[in-house]
Amino acid sequence: MMTMGLSAVLQAQDRPNIILITVDDLRPELGCYGNEVIKSPNIDALAEDGTRFAQTFCQVPVCGASRASMHTGIRPTRNRYTSAGTEIDRDMPNAYTIGQYLKENGYFTLSYGKVIHGKKDAHQRSWSEYHPAESMFEFHEPENVAFEDKPSGNYKHAQAWEAPEGTKDSDYLDGRMVQKINKRLEGLKKKEQPFFLAAGFARPHLPFVAPKAYWDLYEEEAIGLAENHYLPADVPKVALSSWGELRSYRGIPKKGNLPEDTQRKLRHGYYASVSFTDALIGQLVAQLKALELYENTVIVLWGDHGWQLGEHTLWCKHTNFDIALQVPLIIKAPEDKGGQVYTGLTEIVDLFPTLADFAGLPALDQNQGESLRPRIANPELDGKPYALSRWKSGESIRTEYFRYSEYRNAKGEITGKMLFDLRKDPDENQNVADQAAHRANLAYMQALLNKALVEYELQ
Repeated sequence: MMTMGLSAVLQAQDRPNIILITVDDLRPELGCYGNEVIKSPNIDALAEDGTRFAQTFCQVPVCGASRASMHTGIRPTRNRYTSAGTEIDRDMPNAYTIGQYLKENGYFTLSYGKVIHGKKDAHQRSWSEYHPAESMFEFHEPENVAFEDKPSGNYKHAQAWEAPEGTKDSDYLDGRMVQKINKRLEGLKKKEQPFFLAAGFARPHLPFVAPKAYWDLYEEEAIGLAENHYLPADVPKVALSSWGELRSYRGIPKKGNLPEDTQRKLRHGYYASVSFTDALIGQLVAQLKALELYENTVIVLWGDHGWQLGEHTLWCKHTNFDIALQVPLIIKAPEDKGGQVYTGLTEIVDLFPTLADFAGLPALDQNQGESLRPRIANPELDGKPYALSRWKSGESIRTEYFRYSEYRNAKGEITGKMLFDLRKDPDENQNVADQAAHRANLAYMQALLNKALVEYELQ
């Protein structure tokens, strides 16, 4: 690929700055997505200034793989982008990252926090400045701090949440990160080239730790429990998860369901963590406005995958249900009319070509998504015909009315099927794959899935 050279760098002065905000484990549990209990005023305000994408799905419901897919614009397969430990340099070493593409074509690129999952993955070629994430796991209450493994800095058997008295935003890694970003923005304002700044927020990833002030925003009873805290009818076992990520914490049973009081505490902790991150995003936006950078900056906010909060008796991610695959996506661009909602299907794999488009660059041959910029200009445009995702042995395809997931063993034999009629069953509580009334729908979705896998060479 040819880079632009010095003259193009000078021309790049007229291009917008770009900020990519990644929020770990953030599902569309936000006021702007219709949740009337959660407090997310700053993200809601960003949506009012931009375009909210109502039906966006990630390609794989685990952080490392989802981020690798997003940063290269390449879809996962059974052997590529498969796990939390995915590395672009290992799975797709010759692929361009969006940071690398912008860096080689006139942008000053910076990474703060957890952006690409691996701390050393593709970092030298992607970033002009690199500020890796601190440990995701930090505690302040003595009963949790006692479980720290001093040599590694990791925690084993600590509690899954805490609400310590007397802590402030900067006592936590995300708070410290925003302080560093806001200070660095003062220098970036003076640079003669546009910047691409990626900021990766840890919360609401487990553990649910945040200053007590954010916990105090909620009455635990008002948050409630998942309405469908039961398994979908006729669901194959291969489609379920044992949510081992959560079970590693102290007080969480190794098998079976959670007591209701534990469910309430976890949901409360998730909400508090979202509100904490929302407040920090508000601080970042306030600094952009104070420096008069806001208007000429494209801001993209996305969650790397969904998160189950007791729906279907499940927790964490790692399934092919909508609740684990749907993510928030908000784009605020200088040309945006503001307050727009795009209701068509979109995918996280679309972000690479979208950011390239805003930078005045063509999409690359490796990109398997498409730019969303035309849909910001005209929210009446049709959405994509489907969104394609996968987890472990299961391929999943989502249309406006159906989600179909198909699971195969190493021999290619089907071991499970799920079909949900989202018109009648938006929460995916009844698998209709074996119902005679849906025989034609099943055949259509199977054919569409096979066509998509062939089109993108994902078999």
